[in-house]
Amino acid sequence: MTAAVTALRPLKGPFVALLVALAALYGLWLIGWTPYPVHWVVFALLNAGEADPRAWIEGFAGFWQVALFVVLASSPWSVKLKLALAGIGIVLTVAYQLVIGTPMWWLYLYSFFSGAGLVMMGFLIHQCICSKSSVQKDTAAYLVRGILIFIAFGVVTKTFLLFSSAHAAPVLDWSALKLDAASFGFSPSAWAWNAVRENAAVRRILAIAYEALPLAMAAVFGIESRDPAGMPFGLLKGLFVCGFVAAVAYSITPVSGPVYALGPAFPGNLHPLLEGAPELLATAPGFSPRNAFPSMHWGWALLTVLLTAHCRWPVRIVFLAYALVIAASTLALGEHYLIDLIASFPVMLAIVAVCVEGVSWHSVERRWAAFGGLGMYLAWSLMLRPSIAKILAEIPAVMPGWCVLSVAASLFLYRRLMLVWERRTAGI
Repeated sequence: MTAAVTALRPLKGPFVALLVALAALYGLWLIGWTPYPVHWVVFALLNAGEADPRAWIEGFAGFWQVALFVVLASSPWSVKLKLALAGIGIVLTVAYQLVIGTPMWWLYLYSFFSGAGLVMMGFLIHQCICSKSSVQKDTAAYLVRGILIFIAFGVVTKTFLLFSSAHAAPVLDWSALKLDAASFGFSPSAWAWNAVRENAAVRRILAIAYEALPLAMAAVFGIESRDPAGMPFGLLKGLFVCGFVAAVAYSITPVSGPVYALGPAFPGNLHPLLEGAPELLATAPGFSPRNAFPSMHWGWALLTVLLTAHCRWPVRIVFLAYALVIAASTLALGEHYLIDLIASFPVMLAIVAVCVEGVSWHSVERRWAAFGGLGMYLAWSLMLRPSIAKILAEIPAVMPGWCVLSVAASLFLYRRLMLVWERRTAGI
């Protein structure tokens, strides 16, 4: 057990990345490029501006949902103990809702996860201070640090999205819509939206799944703590690299998504827009960040699949199934075009190549993965220029072929890279 603890990945890299991200966001605020500093976002998430103390309690509790999933997926505590702690959190949540007299049963997942997360965080802190087992104490300390970095990453992400929203226009959504229709013969986003628009229950389930992605990633962090060597790189490392790559990509290919950029034309009146002249679009007032191309929501879902690829088959199936639900929700909720998801494959390929541990940069497979993924994304960025998108959309079979090539080449280069990692890990 001691070896397992010493094998835990150091968190210095993600912590330094967090400091860099915070410095960049505060720098943007100080020069007046964004109206919201990071601490303002923290206060807003904590409901600090509300007069009702209950809002403060619920805002604070909401921060710790991820702790539940980290601890449930981790070791060395017994399953019975972890389930008992989760049960205590659920009971406390029920009691709280009954006491305040306005039970929010429609938010039962959110509130129950918050209560159980608070209990789990308290348990970890107790283990850090009082546990007589060095394994449990060290593991608890590691998980506490990781959870705090994970939560801070979420705050940084929220701050960046507010910054992006403040500078949302113009966007390349006309091109994305045009290339989407050219690739598949119709608008997949409009079709998915219409398929579930009359079914409130399905839309609610998809919305919950869409918002719950951080919880799935937290579970992967817990799984990683069991056997770090079983993953090609750490979850927190992958998160921050994804975050920095996304920040750059969204400035090169700013796309907001159908519900933010197409307005009343989506989903039922797209034909005039598709037949119109190439143009940059404005976005709807309010929260309209330029974070659609590539889809990092789908990218992070893929990240959970990639990092659990060497786990037992039930774990792999759960994360793969959840990723497919995320893919469906991004389209059905009008957040993305299908090509946003397709472009995520080469981007994630390049990110994996940057993050993978134990494979030298002298390896041909690693360089092919990194530069192949980057090259395919840059090709996509050129295709999204409105004038180029119009030309490509009018050439039969070009866009369908390019979409297939983007995915197939990404999977091929990824598999080659993972085979090298597996051989190096096995000492071959």
